Amino acid sequence: MRTWPVRPLAALALAAGLAAAPAVARAEPGVTDAEIVLGCSNSFSGPLAFTGEQATKYGLDLYFKVVNDAGGIHGRKVRTVYYDDGFRPQDALANTKKLVEQDGVFAVIAPQGTATVLAALEYLEPNRVPLLFPFQGSPVIRGRKYVFSGMTLYDRQSRMMIDYLAGVRKYKTFAVLYQDDEYGKAFLTSFEKDLGRHGLKLAAAESIKRGATDVSAQIQKLQALKPQVTFLVLTPGPGAQALKERQKIGWNDTLMVSSGPLTDERFLALAGDAAENVEGLSLWPDPGTSDLPGVKLYREQFQKHFPGTPGSRYSLSGYFAAMLFTEGAKRAGRTLTREGLITALEGMKGFDSGILPPMTIGPVDHETQRQGFWVRMEKARFKPLSDWLKAE
Repeated sequence: MRTWPVRPLAALALAAGLAAAPAVARAEPGVTDAEIVLGCSNSFSGPLAFTGEQATKYGLDLYFKVVNDAGGIHGRKVRTVYYDDGFRPQDALANTKKLVEQDGVFAVIAPQGTATVLAALEYLEPNRVPLLFPFQGSPVIRGRKYVFSGMTLYDRQSRMMIDYLAGVRKYKTFAVLYQDDEYGKAFLTSFEKDLGRHGLKLAAAESIKRGATDVSAQIQKLQALKPQVTFLVLTPGPGAQALKERQKIGWNDTLMVSSGPLTDERFLALAGDAAENVEGLSLWPDPGTSDLPGVKLYREQFQKHFPGTPGSRYSLSGYFAAMLFTEGAKRAGRTLTREGLITALEGMKGFDSGILPPMTIGPVDHETQRQGFWVRMEKARFKPLSDWLKAE
C-alpha cells in the first residue's frame, strides 16, 4: 500500500487532534452500507463436489438471491465468496485464511466435511470469526461461542439410530464400516456408547482411509461375523462400493444403514439396485415431494431460478442455512456486528422455518437441529418409516 510522507509539525498536530477527538467505531469486517460479505471453503471437486455445489450455488445463493431481490437485509445485499478445497483439510484451512484476511468476510457459512471444517475452526475461533451452520456433525463444535451447528450432531444421530434399531426394532448385533477420520471416529465412539446403554457391544468395526474405493476386504470380514445391522459411515463413493460388494457376494442377511450425511437418494443411487432396502436416518424432508410450507416455497423458488433442475437435500440444507443467517441478521438490527449476530441467534425461540420442527437455539449449545426421521430406499426414493425422532 502506498504511503505519503508527513512533516513533523503536521504529524504532531494530527496526533493531538486524534487524541482530542472522540473515538470512532471501527467498521465491522464484511459489512458496509451496501453489502454483507459471507463465504466458505467447500468441495467443488473431489468426492463431495456434488454436495458442495448444491449447498452453495443451489442453496445459499438461491435464498440470498430472493432476499437481495426483495431489498436485502436492512438495505444491504448479501454477497458470497467460495473457494474449492476438494475435501482436503489443509486446503480448507488455507482457503479460510484467505476469506478472512483477503476477502474480509463477516462470517464463514455452510462449509462441509468434518475434517475440513475442524481444520478451519482452529483458525476461526481464536480470530472470533463466526462459523455458521457447517454441514458436519462432530460434537467437538458443541459449546463454542462462535459456532452454530448446521446439522444434527453425530452423537445425537447415533442415539436416535441405536434407540430405534435396538429399542424399537430389537436388533442385537451391530457392525460398522467407517471412514478413518474425524467423521467416522465420531460415529464409532457414539455407537459404542449408545449400544452400551442397551447392554450391547459392536460386533465388529472396519475402517477405510479417506479417498479409498476398494472396500471388498472389509465387507468380507464383516460378513463372516454375521451382524444383523451394518452401519455405513462413509462418503458416497465408498458407500456405493460397499453396497455393490455386498450384493456381489450375496450378503443379504444384514440390514445396511447409512449415516445421516450419506442418506441421500443421489448418493445411494450410485450403487444402483444394490441400494434397494438400505435404511437410514434422514435429516431433511424430501425436497421434491414434501408438503411442508417451507419446502414448498423452496421448491417454487428453486424451479423459478433453476427450471428443470432437481433439488436435493443438500441444496435444502444450504437454503436453510441462509434462512437462519437472514433471520439472525434482521434481528441484530441495522448496526450489524459479529457479537450482535451471535446474541440474536441465541435469542431464537420456537423459530418455525416450515422446513424442520420449530427451533430454539439458546446461549450454550448453539445446536440448530436435534432430530431426524427413519427412511428406507424403495425404487430409488426414500420411504419414511417414522415421524421425527429426537435425542435429548
